[in-house]
Amino acid sequence: MFESSYYGPTAWHPERDSSPRHRGQLDQRSRGFRFQWEAGQKLSKEYVPNMVPGDFLETWLPGQDEDTNWYVEEGRGEERKRVPMAWINQESIRWATLPGSSWRWLLLKVFAKFTLILGGVGIFLASVAVTLLLDVSAEEKRQLFLEGFLPIVVYGGGGCALIWGGVSLIEHLFPSWIYKAPKGPLWEFNRRTGLVTAFRNPKRKRDAGQIAWQSPFADFDGYVHTGPTHQGLPLYYGAMVHRFREEALPLTDFQAASSNDEDHKALWNFWLQYMDSTAPLPDIPLFEPHRHKDPVTAEHDKRSGRNPRYWRDMDEATYKQKTDEMYKRCLKVFSFASR
Repeated sequence: MFESSYYGPTAWHPERDSSPRHRGQLDQRSRGFRFQWEAGQKLSKEYVPNMVPGDFLETWLPGQDEDTNWYVEEGRGEERKRVPMAWINQESIRWATLPGSSWRWLLLKVFAKFTLILGGVGIFLASVAVTLLLDVSAEEKRQLFLEGFLPIVVYGGGGCALIWGGVSLIEHLFPSWIYKAPKGPLWEFNRRTGLVTAFRNPKRKRDAGQIAWQSPFADFDGYVHTGPTHQGLPLYYGAMVHRFREEALPLTDFQAASSNDEDHKALWNFWLQYMDSTAPLPDIPLFEPHRHKDPVTAEHDKRSGRNPRYWRDMDEATYKQKTDEMYKRCLKVFSFASR
């Protein structure tokens, strides 16, 4: 009933899944595309209910309200109005991000902060080593500090402190200078229609909001890819790849690349839950204000007697415990699944 009246014909139904490839249906993807996107570990389309990456519970805390839209202002004068650019609700998740200019400010702040901290530790250790280990006179040590360490501290440390403090001050006093409105959406997962949409790069104004491609979620498979860091250590990230066409979507906007693959398997598990039109929404704070608006979820909560304010009325200690349990469950389940 829900599928015909609320959900679209392409809404994802795990038992129905995508139709098998017909004889003669050629795969149009290039070898380069296949090598790039299918070189990782393919993930199952069977999922564990109510299991999400643990940091979801840290990012979206209890107390979420129904307005989870990201608004931007359009028009001028009296015609100026706020319109949603991106959102997270029971129907779809449409994602947008800050423009490049905003990220440059924030990355500069982070770089200055860590350079100051790590540089300070390095200078301290070097000064201790010089004091204790260098077999020279006190006057020579004094000269080394004045001519060697002091310029580094003053110019290097002072410059980093100035950048860190300056950007932080601007961020506090004039946040709109740094946190500028996104130029357009990047992608959308629609639970109600079952469609995954990728938008064109919004850097060019004429491309903002224009659809690059759109396909049913049923036609995608999840993968975890591995790449080396500068130190040669493994770095994992997730992606979903279309089975028949040259369409792929990195999932690093929702889960940044990390040193373990469990986070990305948990993220794929989240998308399977969210897009499954036959099952309730994942039971996390992010969706609690929207659960009553999704027919399958509302029916499930009615049958189970779920408290509509289960997360929002939870005390901090209990919530911290739930967050820790989620981290441990993900580590246990998805570490075992990778064997």
